[in-house]
Amino acid sequence: MNDQTQQPQRVRFGVWLPTNRATLGGLTLPGWGVLLGGLIFMVMTFTRGWFALGLIALAVTLLFELVFVIRFGGDQTGRTIADRLSGAIAASGRTERGESTFNSGLFSTLPAEALTSLPGILANLREIDGTDGFGRPFTLLHNPRNKTLTAVLSCNADGTDMRTQAAIDRDVAVYGGWIASMSKDDALAGATVVVDSALRDKGPLVERIIADIDPDAPEIARRHSFEAGEQLPARYSEVSTWVTLTWSVPSLAEALEDAVAEVAAKLPYQVDALRDAGGGSVSVATSRTLAEGVRVAYSPDRSAEVASDALRGQDSGLRVTEAGPDYFDDGKKRICLHDGVASMTTLVLAPPRLHITEDTMAALFRPSERFLRKRVAIFYRPVSPSRTVQLVERMDARANTAATAKARSTASDRDRIKKAKKLEEEVVDGAAVTRFGMAVTVTFAPDARAYREAHLKLKSLLETSSLSYRFCEYDAGPAFHTTLPLGILPWLHETQIETAMKGIV
Repeated sequence: MNDQTQQPQRVRFGVWLPTNRATLGGLTLPGWGVLLGGLIFMVMTFTRGWFALGLIALAVTLLFELVFVIRFGGDQTGRTIADRLSGAIAASGRTERGESTFNSGLFSTLPAEALTSLPGILANLREIDGTDGFGRPFTLLHNPRNKTLTAVLSCNADGTDMRTQAAIDRDVAVYGGWIASMSKDDALAGATVVVDSALRDKGPLVERIIADIDPDAPEIARRHSFEAGEQLPARYSEVSTWVTLTWSVPSLAEALEDAVAEVAAKLPYQVDALRDAGGGSVSVATSRTLAEGVRVAYSPDRSAEVASDALRGQDSGLRVTEAGPDYFDDGKKRICLHDGVASMTTLVLAPPRLHITEDTMAALFRPSERFLRKRVAIFYRPVSPSRTVQLVERMDARANTAATAKARSTASDRDRIKKAKKLEEEVVDGAAVTRFGMAVTVTFAPDARAYREAHLKLKSLLETSSLSYRFCEYDAGPAFHTTLPLGILPWLHETQIETAMKGIV
């Protein structure tokens, strides 16, 4: 899975392959089947003298290829005309029906018991509290619609700057083992790792510290509090790492209560595995912890309030299903507006075309001054051992098809074939395969200048990491909620039409 360079000695990773269908002349194999079928039908009608019918069949075939098969914008990041039109029409329909705007509070149309509920696809979530085998409290998120249970783990991973290269390589190897272990759990539908970061100004935090000082406190204590606030750096990094694990309830047990017990038994292993992989202090998140993270995602200015409450040991008592925004609107193209700020999301559609080290994408995960907040979500979809061999064989066939279809194969084509062969050999030896994807959500001020700066900075970060990406144009709201640490897996929300179209394009 890796090789090493000599000066300096670094482990590099890069045995990954895109899972999208290979194209030949811009058409997928099903697309070629439809085209050849149309041409054969045209020839048959011509031999019978039905020229008009043959021309109509040819026109229909070419129109089908143009609308449903050909991807405009590149094989990796492009979209078909049908995909673009369906997204625009669906967004327009949501706006006309008023579904793109969400308001909460006393003056909203929400029922009295859900005045601060979560919007959109998150409204289906239900909370289940419990304790694991060691008596530690946790909160599971139950989605009755998809019949899933999600556990969220909070991590405080150590950075790489103060660690030795040997320790980093060990953590990466153990983390890879944790990813591989997902394939052994048949009930696990998927997992996400969300890194939420921001650069915060110390001003609001210092003001809260000063405001909380007791006027009757001794002078020396008051002076020390003032000096401590002044000694804080002008800006500090705020980074939160969340890991969500989503299980299918029917695959765990027949009854929901039994499924909850099964998940509770699995949690200690997951906590220990992530701690061994460099996760630092790992704990299963409670509803209160999740509520704070969600509220800060909707309203970044609340982070200072959350930090102040933590210093004073105060608990807001807010639960995650009650942590919805005051206002949310995704009726605009590419951006969604919420609680006085704006956000946009990009999808990473193909892995890097080069071998990388553990810090190649460090800039993408670190806080950036151009954003109020930034969330990078990595989605893992385990592949069962029974399907792994079939998947790898199809990847090998696609790599060979893409290379042999050209008059002269490129170095990238030959490297892809080499990776496919190596991956097939490793799978035969017992290696696991996991599908993965990425999404990046950035939040900024709701004005043209902030949007332009955030847009340019996000493109720079993705291109520096050698990632192929696409902005979410008409589904900014669902994309925003997908990157929250609440266990929303995109493949569980596909419609039957979207699943069928994947077989064509």
